[in-house]
Amino acid sequence: MRIAFAMINCNRRDGSARAVNEVAERLARRGHDVHLFARKAEDIDLGLITWHPVPGVQWPEVADFWTYHTRANRMLSRHDFDIVHSIGPNTSRANVVTIQNIQPAKKIILDRFAKTEQVSPARRLTRWLYLRVTSAAEHALYTRKPEPLFLPVSHGVEKELRAHYDIGSAMVRIVPNAADTAIFRPLAEEERLAWKAANGLAADDVVALFSGGEWARKGLDFAIEGVARCTVPKVKLFVAGDDADRERFLGLARSLGVGDRVVFGGFRRDMAEAMGAADVFLFPSHYEAFSLATIEAAACGLPVLATRINGTEDFIQPGETGEFLEHDGAQIGRVLDRLAGDASLRRAYGAAGRKLVEEKYTWDRVAEMTENAYADFLNARKTARS
Repeated sequence: MRIAFAMINCNRRDGSARAVNEVAERLARRGHDVHLFARKAEDIDLGLITWHPVPGVQWPEVADFWTYHTRANRMLSRHDFDIVHSIGPNTSRANVVTIQNIQPAKKIILDRFAKTEQVSPARRLTRWLYLRVTSAAEHALYTRKPEPLFLPVSHGVEKELRAHYDIGSAMVRIVPNAADTAIFRPLAEEERLAWKAANGLAADDVVALFSGGEWARKGLDFAIEGVARCTVPKVKLFVAGDDADRERFLGLARSLGVGDRVVFGGFRRDMAEAMGAADVFLFPSHYEAFSLATIEAAACGLPVLATRINGTEDFIQPGETGEFLEHDGAQIGRVLDRLAGDASLRRAYGAAGRKLVEEKYTWDRVAEMTENAYADFLNARKTARS
């Protein structure tokens, strides 16, 4: 097959971009002719893939999206591909769309936290414009006839797709996110202790890891309150990431008396090591599509403690690989108490989570699922035309 991917920037730092890199390389190794239409192509094997640089304005975000969208449409029109695979509504020429989120659904969540965010009026305006423009592009692509093949990353995202758009009889296949199990893996005890020491943690601290930005949406306030309600003093919360509202969360930790039990570690280039060194992954988020971090944490042998949202409801097996959380600091504290006091339970959850990732959530499996979905879609189109 001749396959084109449409992604604004490709790298291995951001979730959606990483997924494109991982899948595109594997499809190329399977013998397909793979092309990438992107502004930047970082950390991808350009010996396997043909890169078509897409020029345009990169700031603000709405200009980045719109100039990419119009240029990519024009460039793709000059080629003949079997599959044009867009990540979201990046191009209206797509016949396959991976859906990481639905903009109207995400807007509902963003609006909920808008009043408490420390964001400039200019940033609020550009965000509003971005949501308007991308929502319009979504509507045009997702309700188009003939319908594209939709590849939502979770059952929750599929429900949002059907709730917000009339997709008719479109073919839908759930293709989840995944983890690189060679990079995200349990660490040896000496490696764990070395990472803890380097980051100001004691050898016997029980480390609950929280990762990402947009802390209000990801529920960091509940994570901090959960640690405050936890009765085991050795439980420490390590926050990997940063946020413009950092001072508010620092103040919350101090006001709850756990300023010394919450470590704000900033943006990390060592997330695999941080996950491998931690004891549990704590993620009381309000909204996700299917967080890569939850899969990567499980691949590192961590129990995953997360709210029942898109992705986690597909992934977590309560009592086996992790536990579901409520947006309730007292409940989170009780879960932390139980796991902090039972290292054998943490190990059992972690081993089961690692096994689940190895069986169902590797990039090799995701590439195979994607390839099979392409074949089913093209065969269905061929049958419909005959």
